[in-house]
Formats: sequence, C-alpha cells, structure tokens
Amino acid sequence: MLQTIADDIWGQPCLAYHVQPSLEPETREAFAQVQRRFATLWPEPLHVGPKPGLHVTIYPLVMVKGDFDKDQYWRSIARQARDLLEELCTGHRPLELRFSRLKVTDTAIIATAIEETGLIDAIRERIVNEIPPPPGRKPIIYDLIHTTLARYRTSMAIPDAMIECVESLPVAVAAPVRQIRLIRETLFPCLLTDEIAAIPLTGQ
Repeated sequence: MLQTIADDIWGQPCLAYHVQPSLEPETREAFAQVQRRFATLWPEPLHVGPKPGLHVTIYPLVMVKGDFDKDQYWRSIARQARDLLEELCTGHRPLELRFSRLKVTDTAIIATAIEETGLIDAIRERIVNEIPPPPGRKPIIYDLIHTTLARYRTSMAIPDAMIECVESLPVAVAAPVRQIRLIRETLFPCLLTDEIAAIPLTGQ
C-alpha cells in the first residue's frame, strides 16, 4: 500500500523560478492522452494538470515552498543563473526527451524520461556546484527527468495492484526540445508563468 499526500496548494498564487526545457504542443497533447488513460483507472478524483501547465523542471532555482525572501534571493543569483545557461546552451544541439514509463509516488503520478546528450545533467551539476542555495538550505540533487501529470486531491492508501496497473500503462512520448527557458511561476503548478529568458539550441 502507498499512502498518498493530498496537494494543498493546487491553483494557489506562488513565487518560484525554474529552469525548464521548452515543450511543443504535440508533446503536451501526447501527455494529455496518457493522463486520460490513468485518470479513468484511479479510484479517487485527481488534480490533472492542464496542457498549458505541463512542464519539465530541470532545476528549481527558487522552489514554490519556502519562507525566505524569494525576491531578494532571486536578485542575488539571477545574472549568474542566466550566464550559466547561456554558456552551456548556446550552440548546443536540440534535445529529445524520451518518456517511457509512469511512476506513482506519494505526491504525484509522473512520467520519466531519458536525455542522451547530457545537457540536463550538466545544467544541474553546474547549478549545484556554482550557485549558492537559499539561506539555510542545501542544494537540491536531482537524478530524474520527469513531468508531473497529476497530483492527489485526497490522501488515501493505494493498493499495490492499482500502482502496478497504472505503472504498466504504455508510455512512448518523444519530446523535442529546441530551447531552454528560465521562467517565473506565479500560480501553482506552472498554471501561470512568465518567461525571463530563452536560449535556443541551434547546434548540429
């Protein structure tokens, strides 16, 4: 059994800053098809992310939850973060994220992917090693590329059989990425965002 955690901030105002890959409309539609397949099986209503808000976070420079001065912290790292992305991404060839499986966690249902050029790993490593985390916090270490497709409206115990059923659903989404974006999120989860910078991937 898995005890799920109900999402308590869905649709609420927030402030966060993220590094994200661009996603094409075709990718979002493919994700929506996957959402429909598992939503019909799930025993309770879900918060299912609308297509415009579907995203992949490479790294959350400023996370949604946190009681520090986010504006002040962001101002202290904004130039360094943008310079780092421009250095790594300028001249890099476009990416393809290949999503191949669903995973049920205690907070969400996600789809996981691989990326073969190593750019996402490089961005994460440079941020962890070079950009100081918010005061009193440690750097976040990511070892997974994923998109969150649904969150839970209620907390409940999910039988192993249901988890296995959802995780066995076929997923085959090839997501082309032609730019890496720096975004500000103001309505959770990425239901409202502003693009601060976008670095095209134009290499061969």
